[in-house]
Amino acid sequence: MVKNTPYLFGGALTISSIVCLSFITPLKEVFFKDHHLILAQNGSKSSLENRDGIEPCTEGKYLAYAAPLVGCTYSYDLSCAATYQISSVQGVDIACITNDRTNVYYPVGGLGTQPPEILAWGFKVQLGHKLEQTDWVVRTEYNYYKAVANSGTRVPYGQGFSPSAYVNTQVDKKLPVYTIFSNLDMGTSTFLNNFRLNISRPSRITPHLEYTTQLGFEANFFQRRQLSVFSNAVGDTTTGYVSNLGGFFQNYQKFSWWGLGPSIGLTSRWDLGSYFYFLANGYGAITYGNSYSRTATFSKRVIGTATFDAREAAVQNGMSQFAPSMRYQIGLEYCYLSQGSESQVNFQIAYETAYYFNLIRTITPEGAFRGENGAGYGLQGLILQAGITF
Repeated sequence: MVKNTPYLFGGALTISSIVCLSFITPLKEVFFKDHHLILAQNGSKSSLENRDGIEPCTEGKYLAYAAPLVGCTYSYDLSCAATYQISSVQGVDIACITNDRTNVYYPVGGLGTQPPEILAWGFKVQLGHKLEQTDWVVRTEYNYYKAVANSGTRVPYGQGFSPSAYVNTQVDKKLPVYTIFSNLDMGTSTFLNNFRLNISRPSRITPHLEYTTQLGFEANFFQRRQLSVFSNAVGDTTTGYVSNLGGFFQNYQKFSWWGLGPSIGLTSRWDLGSYFYFLANGYGAITYGNSYSRTATFSKRVIGTATFDAREAAVQNGMSQFAPSMRYQIGLEYCYLSQGSESQVNFQIAYETAYYFNLIRTITPEGAFRGENGAGYGLQGLILQAGITF
């Protein structure tokens, strides 16, 4: 529940912002002037008209954007964004830190250990096309994210690492490993591709508030690999899992998912004045596809001088399933429209959080292996975006 708090908070904040804007936007006239009046005072209202004399989309139409677009005849919008985000994964616990090295059956004062996660850069690209003589916009969006993290952990004297159920496995007819280790090295690689195709139509609730509904399809491609290497078991000196002699106990896990399904979304834009806008967006999808998991445990024990006992046990499985997902974004946008121009430049800075359900289906390779229920994958961070409408 603690790991899910940022995603729950982000969703609640976005939804509440969308709902509250409908009630508080009539009060905006008390604080801000209509940007068309400001333009008229500066004698630059003509810059919002296209060469055919058509009024801008912000005047006199119900289905219109609450933004100073160049006119209703624009055809395309293109935007690119840099993302700086961090992952959060459930169901991949590696070990527990125990405060008693002599008790190998359960961790005393156990503290869970999970694979490392880091902030990493990604990007997204959007391209929209406004259909002729209508207010419908067809838009495609592609998201790319990849993060690679490595870390080594050492515990103070008196403590140790007790491998979790996902690692503490039976290896090739040998008893399950109940050894407590002093050292743990971890590594993760996470890769996410997301593609959306949707059709949207704006609804200007007031001259300063716009809601845009979206319907479409979403495709997700997710892959995660993680490796944990235990070494220097407590009590091992000349034999066993001694790292400087080449001994270690390793567990490798791989999760992959692809899915396709319908999506629905709602975008809100609230005019703050001076071409600044408050954004609150929410998307949801239910995708259906294939989930794949593989676990491989490798044991390399020192049994003599330059002599090793190496054994491996691997289990893999796949299934077709549904995997819902949700994504929220909240932030600020600035629209720049120069005099006499028929194009508009937009800049956005926002916080985005996304959550994908049931992607992590961990396999526990015991004597009779079992598959754990699907856990979730979360992603959150900063969005820096620039776009042009023309």
